[in-house]
Amino acid sequence: MKKLLQLFSLLALFCCGEITYAEDEAATEELARIPQVLESVKLVNKAKPNLKAKIYFVYQSRSTCGICVAEAPTLVKEYKKMKRKGCEMVMLNVDQNPEAAAKWVKSAKMDFPVIHPSVSMSCGIPWEYTGQGLLPCMVAMTPDGKKLGEAGGPDVSEFVKDWKKLLRDIQKQEAKDAAAAAREKSKAKKSKKKGRKAAEDEDESDF
Repeated sequence: MKKLLQLFSLLALFCCGEITYAEDEAATEELARIPQVLESVKLVNKAKPNLKAKIYFVYQSRSTCGICVAEAPTLVKEYKKMKRKGCEMVMLNVDQNPEAAAKWVKSAKMDFPVIHPSVSMSCGIPWEYTGQGLLPCMVAMTPDGKKLGEAGGPDVSEFVKDWKKLLRDIQKQEAKDAAAAAREKSKAKKSKKKGRKAAEDEDESDF
């Protein structure tokens, strides 16, 4: 439980821009375990997290935030699309208690995973986000914790719509990496074959 709360706090801090992937190696090590956190954490709702998602949209919000409530329908709508394409959204809910969170989740028909900590967030409220105290806030990241983008306040509902572009970018990079790996494999194979041929020629010259 203690480990889980530490991971939750790190995720929350990351969402709010207080730590970054490149600046804190310890944080990076923890953030790399997002799928594992989702696998073991108790959720507010009965959602089944995608533990093999290509992108995780980690979203911090609460039911008493006007902007959060106004943006909820857009997030629900986009989630229905993105979850079929290999993306996952996770809400780090910071309502006063899990009951308030559960009530909002049900009324807003949120079917993405919702986590609620049973202790206060270490980053406090309001959080600092690019110099401003904004809620909600969202960060898109790869499973290993690489930050792909972020947004806060009223910009979250527009930012989440970029999931298609972010996914295409990842797929393009995967294709490039696969092509590069194939070239290296082919190059190594040719080099090995060339070396074997040279050895055979040398053996023949001994006769």
